[in-house]
Amino acid sequence: MKYFIYNENSILITFDSNINSELVYKISSLRIKIEHDFNEYLIDAVQSINSLLIIFKRNKISTNDFLNKIKNVNPENITLKVKSKIWEIPVCYDSTYATDLEEFSKSKKISKNEVIQLHKSKIYDVISMGFLPGFMYLGNTDYKLHCERKLKPSLEIKKGSIGIALNQTCIYPQDSPGGWHIIGVSPLEFFNLKSKSPCFVNPGDKIKFLEISKSTFETLKKNKSFKPNYR
Repeated sequence: MKYFIYNENSILITFDSNINSELVYKISSLRIKIEHDFNEYLIDAVQSINSLLIIFKRNKISTNDFLNKIKNVNPENITLKVKSKIWEIPVCYDSTYATDLEEFSKSKKISKNEVIQLHKSKIYDVISMGFLPGFMYLGNTDYKLHCERKLKPSLEIKKGSIGIALNQTCIYPQDSPGGWHIIGVSPLEFFNLKSKSPCFVNPGDKIKFLEISKSTFETLKKNKSFKPNYR
């Protein structure tokens, strides 16, 4: 772990480690511990793929004093358990919505069905959120699905689209340009400002994709009250 004074009211902690479930758990545990112990000084704690940005109130504590408090928190000694949820996300892999699935399968020299089976076979860590409000970076995909981003980004990726790039998969929470290979779509709302919590998922949670048919997708898409399940 390395500590940096990022600006006048924030501290950045970086982790020199490969991205895996253990690292995600460690960063999540540290974030929750800091939120719990230093709430009176805290504005926000933002978890990323291999870092944690802590934004604090300078009128409450000096930068050096707060940095010393943060350094005294040892992730290896944290006993506060992270209560992560496994969210079950329905996905339609039909070619109507999986606009890059056929080309992607050809480039990887595996069938479309194998791409689908590999993609939905894993439980993914929510390793970070960003780019768009509610956009989830999920890892790691099966090594057979590892790929570069598209050479020519798409200008109109539809809300709910499921993408693949590098060793990760993602969900687009709204219509957006993007460079990930689109292999499916989900009927869920992933970011809603009218909700108490605009995004139901947090970094440190997990995602399990469940395959649904085109007809089921279209039915669920019309059902505005449909909510995701978790376990």
